[in-house]
Amino acid sequence: MSMQRRQWMAGVGAAALGSTGLWPLTTKAQALPPTTPAAPDWRQGTRIVLLGTMAGPVLHPSRMMSSQALCVNGRVYLVDCGYGAIARMTELGIRLPDLSAVFITHHHSDHNADYPSLVNLSWILGIRGQMKVLGPPPMRRIHDAAIALQREDIDIRIKATGRQPIEASFAVSEIKESGVVFQDERVKVTAARVDHEPFEVALAYRFDTADSSVVFSGDTSPVSATVQLSRGADTLVHEAMYEPGIDAMLAKRPYVPPKLSQFLRAGHTSVEDVGRIAAQAGVRRLVLTHLLPGDEPVPDAVWQELAAKHFKGEIVVGHDKLVL
Repeated sequence: MSMQRRQWMAGVGAAALGSTGLWPLTTKAQALPPTTPAAPDWRQGTRIVLLGTMAGPVLHPSRMMSSQALCVNGRVYLVDCGYGAIARMTELGIRLPDLSAVFITHHHSDHNADYPSLVNLSWILGIRGQMKVLGPPPMRRIHDAAIALQREDIDIRIKATGRQPIEASFAVSEIKESGVVFQDERVKVTAARVDHEPFEVALAYRFDTADSSVVFSGDTSPVSATVQLSRGADTLVHEAMYEPGIDAMLAKRPYVPPKLSQFLRAGHTSVEDVGRIAAQAGVRRLVLTHLLPGDEPVPDAVWQELAAKHFKGEIVVGHDKLVL
């Protein structure tokens, strides 16, 4: 167990952290279809866009893998790009040339599976200037591998069309420590190291704009670093785990590695603990995403009721293509 996690547990009390009893699905918490009011325009002001809201490399028609974006007056800052992210962007009218920067929290495939396609398609469709890419090591090696994957296609297009070399279109930075990692005329981005074992470096990101502050937790167990990064933020977008649903999810699989259940529980944050973190940080709004399990019919009301045990602000259960 990391020092960060021990510090956080000491802050809330080990007994409270350890209580993970089953949550009965009562009649008042039956599955409800997500509401579909007119979505805000992502091109106006500062908007959070949830692209993929499911945890894990699991395929499901209603939820893609982890990805979200902060949109600031029409410019897009992408946080993770799991499988399905590009399709969801396209469905919302977000073009790859609208991207200013890409931030990867860690290198599980459900957070970066679309990255090779993002690199190739962004270059083909036209990047404004140079796209910034930031993430923990080995971000540069992953970026180079994405280019190598399509090297034959890339070389043919350069020769046939005279387009500029793909390498000039991207500026890749590796982040190893907490601190301010990016700033332009629209946003300041601060990274914090969180705890997603066995990764040596996993990151959360805070975006401060002229009118809002938003934190994206990435994948993490409950740690004090998330609380500190989120202090006073308007919105915390945090992963959430409903532990009773994990066994039901795994029971459907034809093969389950012997340590998978333990691995899932150790590397993520229960929805009750997410509520505790949001309360400690003093955020105004909590958005639950990277839902584990995301392919089980856990009603929105269950997620909300569990988080609301400790957090009294606004709670939003994430769905793909939700614009806030």
